[in-house]
Parts: sequence; structure tokens; C-alpha cells
Amino acid sequence: MALLARTLTANAVDASLKHDPGRKDHVARICRAVFWIDDLVLKATLVACGLILIVMITVAAFGIVSRFVFNASLAWSEELDAYLFIWLTCLGAGAGIRLRAHPEVRIAVDRLPAQAQKVLAVVADGIVLVLGVILLVHGGDMITLMGTETASSLPISMTWPYLAIPVGGAILILHSVTHTLATFFPSGREPRHAGIPDRLSEKA
Repeated sequence: MALLARTLTANAVDASLKHDPGRKDHVARICRAVFWIDDLVLKATLVACGLILIVMITVAAFGIVSRFVFNASLAWSEELDAYLFIWLTCLGAGAGIRLRAHPEVRIAVDRLPAQAQKVLAVVADGIVLVLGVILLVHGGDMITLMGTETASSLPISMTWPYLAIPVGGAILILHSVTHTLATFFPSGREPRHAGIPDRLSEKA
């Protein structure tokens, strides 16, 4: 019933926009603004992931050299890398959702009618949205619970490692919402399932 209601709602929206060109232009402008914000967040996320990865590699290299060359273990290197890996995972998950880079099994989906594929895409984005809300809410609870603690070998509050969870949840929410908007209001948005493999094949 929920899927039927979503489909009927989407059809009703399409019909109302066709009879009201001014409203359609207004919705298109809103969608373009949301897509622009979404693209900006993606670019910032990818830059942050790249910087985090560089810092992780550098810290790990210093730790190895210090341990095996100078015989002096860096107590903070492993903990810092662990916290950076948490950030990399949470940010990378959102970027993967936006780029459709996560593995998909589409053997059955590609054989369905276009309307059924659209419904399943909205359902999938809805599941991601729910996951993002869970991370956002419970991540905030973790910050409240552990924010007063200090890292064992670093002079930082535990707020910073746990902050990655609600931030990652917020990114998931944004990308899932914009994917749903792109399903019904493309407004020049890239194809629904255009991800990294499609772009690489086009360049080749």
C-alpha cells in the first residue's frame, strides 16, 4: 500500500505540474538549487576523504619508521589512524551513495518496467534515508554520552571521533533526498544510475 501511495502521489505531482507551468519552473529552480548544494557537499566530501587518507598514510608511515628504525613506538599513531578511519568510512559511505559506487545487483531490476524501477529506486533511497536518520539521531546521543571523555593517548575530546557518525548520517540524508528528487524532477541531473563505472566507460 505504501508503494502504491508513493506512485500515485508522484503521478499526481506530475499531472499538477503539467497544468501549472509556472509552478513547474519554480520546482525546477528549487531542484537545481538542491542539486547544486548536493554537488558541493560531494566535492567537499571527496576532498576531505583524500586529505584524511593522506594523513592516515603519513601517520602510519611515521609509526612504522619510529617503531622499527628508532625503536620508539608512537602511542598516539594507531589511535589517531583509527579515528581518521571512522571519519573516512562515514564520509566515504555518503560519497558512495551519491556516486552510485556501492555494489548493486541489478539482474532482476533491469528486467522490470521503467515505472517499477522508479518505485524500487525510491524505496532504496528511502531505506538509505532511514539509515541516515538513525546515524544522525544515535550519533548525537553518542556525542552527548561520550563528549565529556578524552581520548586515551591524544589530547582531544571524544566528541571529534563520534562527530563523524551524525555528519555521515546527514550526508546520507542529503544524497538520498536528492536522488529521489532526481527521479521525478531530473532538471538536467545526471542519469539515475550513472556512477563511476559509467563515467569511466564514457571516457574510454
